[in-house]
Amino acid sequence: MRLGVAATVLQTAALLLSMNAGAGGPRGNLALDVAAYPDAPLFGDQNDSRLQPSLSASIDWTARLSRDLRFDFSANGRVNPYARDRLFGDIRESLLRFRVAGTDFKAGVVQENWSVLEAWNPVDIVNQRDLVEDYQGDAKLGQPGVTATTRYSDWVLSALVLPYSRERRIAEGEDRLRNLPVPVRDTEFEAGQGRSGVALRGQHRLGDFDLALSYFDGHAREPIYRPVTGPEGLVGFDEVYERIAQTGVELSYVIGDSVLKGEVIYRSADSDDFAGAGIGSETTFNQLTDGFDSITLYLEGYYDGRGDQAALTPFQRDIYIGARYNRNDVYDSLLDVRLTHDLEFHSNLVDIRASRRIGRQQTLELQLLAPLSVDGDRALQGYENDQRARLSWAWYF
Repeated sequence: MRLGVAATVLQTAALLLSMNAGAGGPRGNLALDVAAYPDAPLFGDQNDSRLQPSLSASIDWTARLSRDLRFDFSANGRVNPYARDRLFGDIRESLLRFRVAGTDFKAGVVQENWSVLEAWNPVDIVNQRDLVEDYQGDAKLGQPGVTATTRYSDWVLSALVLPYSRERRIAEGEDRLRNLPVPVRDTEFEAGQGRSGVALRGQHRLGDFDLALSYFDGHAREPIYRPVTGPEGLVGFDEVYERIAQTGVELSYVIGDSVLKGEVIYRSADSDDFAGAGIGSETTFNQLTDGFDSITLYLEGYYDGRGDQAALTPFQRDIYIGARYNRNDVYDSLLDVRLTHDLEFHSNLVDIRASRRIGRQQTLELQLLAPLSVDGDRALQGYENDQRARLSWAWYF
């Protein structure tokens, strides 16, 4: 169990709640999730319970220390008796914000979001991913760092120094939605885990057109898995995080009720030099009935030119189709349908979510997940028996 991080989260939260000077009240939620798996797991050491409840919590807190100094804190944690990590927590953000000579600084544990696409964001590289909390990579781990942001003409310019690299959190042992058949035995960072990384980003907006250019030099966020064999065959994997250089471009253009979007990267590493891209569109249709409802349709395509020696990643030759129906009512009723199809392995991933608010402080969400024909897809083959229904209740404070 990763109790060290979880204990740090709880201790920091208690410290923040004891402070009141210039601070608002904490915000967050407590949630109960119940996941139901109709099929037995693919791997023998995975938990075979068909019903797997868990508890989670998140907290956000802000304190204004002075006119130009603010402290922000955000953390989450989960208790899951059916998972490898019975108790896990992470500080997503814990930083001081201050302004010096027209430049905004953030120092501490930061969260950065570089993205325009819906399904996957190849440009978004600052924070490491938590694939246990969210198998699609939408959940991020906090990244130690310092950022500086300023304006020059019509550009917003940012520079980041990242003094430490974090390991990707993946499903192992008893976890469901797990891809590796055997455990990770050792972790190596090519230049040392404490070797600093740097990132630069410039963002420009001209009317309905948005452009962002970025550069990152540091350790990759996705590892290369090298098999470890013994007399009995495969016994584990060693994960290696390469030192890489990545250049990224984000584009978006608004045309009426539609947005055209794209992300392009070029990455250099010892294992491979390659380019990757995602392009797509987002179109919203309003007032489908007599009310205020709307539906947003998504269509995206992805290509990644990395070779077999590079780190494995999803969305290498994929199409994503999505629809989000929003009733825009007092209950915040929402239906989200997502389909991802792999053009190379012909696998499919269907994800359907429906949610609504109950009263002022509670929400209810139902998710149906169906990995289909994934046995030949290296990025998804471990999910073959992991069709899942999950009911989530959350209370917000």
